Amino acid sequence: FDLDSVDTEAPRPAPKYQDVSSEKPKAQKDQGGYGFAMRFKRRNWYQRANPKEDEIKLSENDWEQTDNGDIKNPSKQKNIINALPGNNGGASLQDSSQENQGISKVTDYHNFQYVWSGFFYKQIKNTIEKNGSSITAARNGPDGYIFYKGKDPSRQLPVLGQVTYKGTWDFLTDVKINQKFIDLGNTSTKPGDRYSAF
Repeated sequence: FDLDSVDTEAPRPAPKYQDVSSEKPKAQKDQGGYGFAMRFKRRNWYQRANPKEDEIKLSENDWEQTDNGDIKNPSKQKNIINALPGNNGGASLQDSSQENQGISKVTDYHNFQYVWSGFFYKQIKNTIEKNGSSITAARNGPDGYIFYKGKDPSRQLPVLGQVTYKGTWDFLTDVKINQKFIDLGNTSTKPGDRYSAF
């Protein structure tokens, strides 16, 4: 066996891998560490509207960043809804953080320390838009926000011991002509059809 006759292969350089940078979606960039909110959708259901608005889909671009205050109070968004004229002029803000108000929150799920999800809204009177004497748009149903908010959750959660998660889901639907959600709200007001069911 002759070692001189063995061909040695030159070492191959290790393959180089490089991360391919990709642009984050705008909504992901805007979601703050404290939380985010999305406004309810209200469809123009006027039959002679031009263009017709048969559907409004939820979009990632609709997320809004919340402020860094109280986890149950995204004040930036609440100020927007509070400024709206309510049904009959003086409708008060309905808020899922209010205990024992019958506003769709599960019992004993109100005293969270680190994160909170919820919604708030006002019953808004029918909104009619006109161009001269011609009606161009008609909308009705509640206007508000659904939101998720935390108080420095990455720094505040306990690092030792066991953490038990408990909570509820809050959700919002898109709006589409003839869409029905018979278990969500008053069906005569057409949740899911004229405004987001939540």
